[in-house]
Amino acid sequence: SDFIRTEGALVAQIFYLLGVAPVRDPYGRVMDVELVSDKALGRPRIDVVVQTAGQFRDLAASRLFLIHKAVEMAARAKDKALAVNYVAEGVKKAEQQLKKKGLSPQEARLFSTARVFGGVNGNYGTNIMGMVEKSDAWTEASEVAQTYLNNMGAMYGDESYWGDFRAGVFEAALLNTEVIIQPRESNTWGALSLDHVYEFMGGLNLAVQEVTGKEPVAYFNDFRNALNPKMQEISEAIAVEARSTLLNPTYIKEYIQGGASSAERFAETFRNTYGWDVMKTNAIDETLWSELHGVYVQDAYDLALHAFFERVNPYALQEMTAVMLESIRKGYWRANADQIQELVALHTRLVRTHQAGCSRFVCANAKLSEFIGTQLPSETQRKAYISALNAARLSTEGQAKQSVVMTEETDRAQSKQGPPTPLYIVVWAIGSLLVLTMLWVLVRRRKKYNKAP
Repeated sequence: SDFIRTEGALVAQIFYLLGVAPVRDPYGRVMDVELVSDKALGRPRIDVVVQTAGQFRDLAASRLFLIHKAVEMAARAKDKALAVNYVAEGVKKAEQQLKKKGLSPQEARLFSTARVFGGVNGNYGTNIMGMVEKSDAWTEASEVAQTYLNNMGAMYGDESYWGDFRAGVFEAALLNTEVIIQPRESNTWGALSLDHVYEFMGGLNLAVQEVTGKEPVAYFNDFRNALNPKMQEISEAIAVEARSTLLNPTYIKEYIQGGASSAERFAETFRNTYGWDVMKTNAIDETLWSELHGVYVQDAYDLALHAFFERVNPYALQEMTAVMLESIRKGYWRANADQIQELVALHTRLVRTHQAGCSRFVCANAKLSEFIGTQLPSETQRKAYISALNAARLSTEGQAKQSVVMTEETDRAQSKQGPPTPLYIVVWAIGSLLVLTMLWVLVRRRKKYNKAP
């Protein structure tokens, strides 16, 4: 959508960095690219790596072909007036890296200019959000980074290997990455409110850190005001969004006028905040978690938030407290003893009173459940908490089994009745009836006309 709303501004930036210019047909459509001379450019050509979303790949493949062509042109440029060509350097280093990984010289040369990557097997997402939220299944964030590299490393841009995946090629392209840019053209979403931002932008950040060993700088390409586009660093964007929404009493007052879905929206934003802590830890200041604790656990604004959540959706507040506790367990938030005890007391009371809403954080994270249990002041409370969790899990499993049984019974009933009538037979029968009706009407009219004087 940003490609359409900004009329291709991000693609134009890619061409600009590479030092190429668009070539337009008589109707103004971009049909090709041409190299900008080194004298006209007056600065180094900048290497780029493009991470494409599935929709853009499917709807604008011609633009990806042009980007790939632009990379090859920039890499081959003979720039006598420029001290360095970073595109050529990046391609050379990628080729050397691929040879070290065991690729043949021919393959290494071919894939060294690959700079457009996307989902493997035609996928549209990274498939890492579930992994991030089930954080008892991994110990180091590098495990998430490797999953991202494997899931988003299919090559696009050249028809000879369109959609192919070769281990190590994505990593070779990322070797010198220093900056990540994510376009943003709408006020309807932000870094915290939309999970796809930490999924893609955050996932790429983590992948670059894994490959280079350095933390890249991450910016929003902010096109929300078309008359004043700007670059906004991710930490600033997160801080602005948090203070204007999650920590803003005016925003909260209006939002709690809603029902269960409004409560879930708060929980979703907490999950996304945790996702950013995994993907780019320095983008989330620890004081943000403390402030969230003050607003939603201690009810610092006296908005009766506990009563709101317990009335419309207690499972959302269970999720929010579980996310905060998991951020503590994983070491992203160094909360003090009082904050931990308040969180544990609220979370376990909600579980005992309203049964557990079995999300990945609340029921499916064994290490978090164990951590919460160890923080309870007495063995009686610990047993009551574990018992409530087990009851919820059994209930969930029972519902799943019942669903399977009902499906099997329905299948058996249908098998006794015989297979359903094929659609083409139904259509044929209806069509035949209509034809017979029309013939009958024509015959009646003919008889009527024959009898007329």
